[in-house]
Amino acid sequence: MIIKKIAVGNSHEAYIENRLTEKLNVISSDDNNKGKTIIIQSLMYCLGSEPVFPSSFKFEEYYYIIEFEFNNTTYIISRKKDTFVLYTEKSILIFDNTSELKRYWTKNISPLPEIFKNGNLRIVDPDLFNQIFFVGQDKKDSSNISNKGFYTKKDFYNVIYSFVDLGEKILSSEEVSLEKAKLKKLKEEKKILLEKNKILNSKDKTITYLSRHSDKVALRDKIKQVENVKDSIVLLKNDRNRTINRRIKYENTLKELNSLNRTISTGSLQCLDCHSTHIGYSSSLKKSFTFDVSTKEVRDQIIESITEKINSYTEELEKQTSEINVYQQQLQELLSDEEITLESIILYKEDTNDINNIESKLESLETQISEISHSIKESESNSKENINKQNSLLEDILKVMNVIYKQIDPNGNLIFDDIFTKKSEVFSGSEATEFHLAKIYALAKVLKHPYPIVIDSFRAEDLSTDREQIVIDLFNQLGNQVIFTTTLKKEEIGKYNDISMINHIDYSHHMPSKILKKEYVDEFTTLTQKLMVDILN
Repeated sequence: MIIKKIAVGNSHEAYIENRLTEKLNVISSDDNNKGKTIIIQSLMYCLGSEPVFPSSFKFEEYYYIIEFEFNNTTYIISRKKDTFVLYTEKSILIFDNTSELKRYWTKNISPLPEIFKNGNLRIVDPDLFNQIFFVGQDKKDSSNISNKGFYTKKDFYNVIYSFVDLGEKILSSEEVSLEKAKLKKLKEEKKILLEKNKILNSKDKTITYLSRHSDKVALRDKIKQVENVKDSIVLLKNDRNRTINRRIKYENTLKELNSLNRTISTGSLQCLDCHSTHIGYSSSLKKSFTFDVSTKEVRDQIIESITEKINSYTEELEKQTSEINVYQQQLQELLSDEEITLESIILYKEDTNDINNIESKLESLETQISEISHSIKESESNSKENINKQNSLLEDILKVMNVIYKQIDPNGNLIFDDIFTKKSEVFSGSEATEFHLAKIYALAKVLKHPYPIVIDSFRAEDLSTDREQIVIDLFNQLGNQVIFTTTLKKEEIGKYNDISMINHIDYSHHMPSKILKKEYVDEFTTLTQKLMVDILN
């Protein structure tokens, strides 16, 4: 993935950075507040990260655009607030939130990891995934992820582990519990047949009708299982209802847009308030993006985008309904009481049985027990295999981290035994910078991900010149695009100008806290017009 252009602005002021190359890029300035962080955050914001702009920058007033290339296809993404517009191969797609964007990205651009969160398998949000290749200037924490809240360190580990076998589905604890419950029931039934004299100590279902204690234990266990399955069904149905509402909204919008395609023999469509013949379509209630649909070309693009969204929601509904059906089947199994067979009653009341009938029953039970035991054993074996893979992957990352750290700082005495430090562990001086550099490098080297390495203020805490050169040499060897930013001291100005491996982009001439200028507005407007977006005044 190669970032080609980063733009931010509105109808009054804008800035466009189009000097990035595929190699190692360093954006520098002779002082702080020259716009480096705004450009980096604009990039990450368009990729779905949570906003971490400087507090003085009113980010919600602007549109953000990036152009990038992925697998020989050029994409342009624009974002305002929570709404995204994606342009590719002359098609325009609109996403009302990051959830829609990540589903499209996974399906059409590159698969994002799926992890279990709160008992459900979900595509990881960009804000967490982007931390694989991005380190911001603010909110750096070696002991935890950035923007911690919904996600935790455990989720970040699972994102990394997903690279071992992306898309592999691990059985949920509820599924494993149900299989083990079936196995237990069959073994108890077999036990009844073989140990008639000990039948009263059995936990077979039949005993729950005769023993108050057995009945209470069985009821408590069943209620717990039923509650877990019921909660999953409620959550999935709520998600499905939201999906239905969104699809209906777009189906209604599509009908309205299609009605505009009808030829009017006399007269023309007009706004009754201002008598304008221009008809607009807003992408959301917040009106983040507005499109002029009075022309057939724009209208057709919007119709194509909305049709794609409707199809996507239809697929999502099918998936959600399928998941609900699975839980409903589990609920039916839990709520169905097994019948007390005549054979069970006979076992209680008679000392002898027909041997042939018992052997036939035992053979059937043993077959079922063998099949389910094999299934559970295979699942647990796969889980152990996955754990071994995950541990091996983490060991590989830590090995590279420690090697790279020693290359950057030969006299350093740190030893990394995890990708996060302990909360009580405090770095001094440039140690924190070296930790993050080693970590981001190791993740790129071991995971072999295709994303650009983006580090805002890569020399923070006074990384020495010698160590800085080592960092540049190391990251230049990676196959990824690299984007660094740094603030230079007076005596360092011009230091990157003659280094062939570096594409140096100098922001020193920018006015402090005023990167956006009126002179870029025309070029920025041309970009938005390509996306068929009308910039709001």
